[in-house]
Amino acid sequence: MTHPMPPRGIDLLDQAATELRQTLAPQLTGAARYHALLAANAVATAAREARAAPHLATADAALAGLDPAAIRAGAHDQDASLHARLKTRAALRAWIADPRSLSPEDRATHLPKDLHDT
Repeated sequence: MTHPMPPRGIDLLDQAATELRQTLAPQLTGAARYHALLAANAVATAAREARAAPHLATADAALAGLDPAAIRAGAHDQDASLHARLKTRAALRAWIADPRSLSPEDRATHLPKDLHDT
């Protein structure tokens, strides 16, 4: 069983990503700059993953027991509730990967409010 990261841990990851991007990377060139920015992106992604973890667990629980083959076969095509739950989970994963990938409308519709400004 995984344990949620405390908010202070998430804040530290955010600070590390900011330092890598704003302080270290500008002082570097070439491959070193690339690797610093790569590390900053990885740290920022880890922070978003930790921040979204409780919401993702809820989304996964809401989808537990579904048969992917039945979904592919069209067994749930008229299930608006399932469609909304799938979109919410997809939006969470997209936000973790790249928050800019979601439109403001998608954020408002599918993300919990505590993830809107991050």
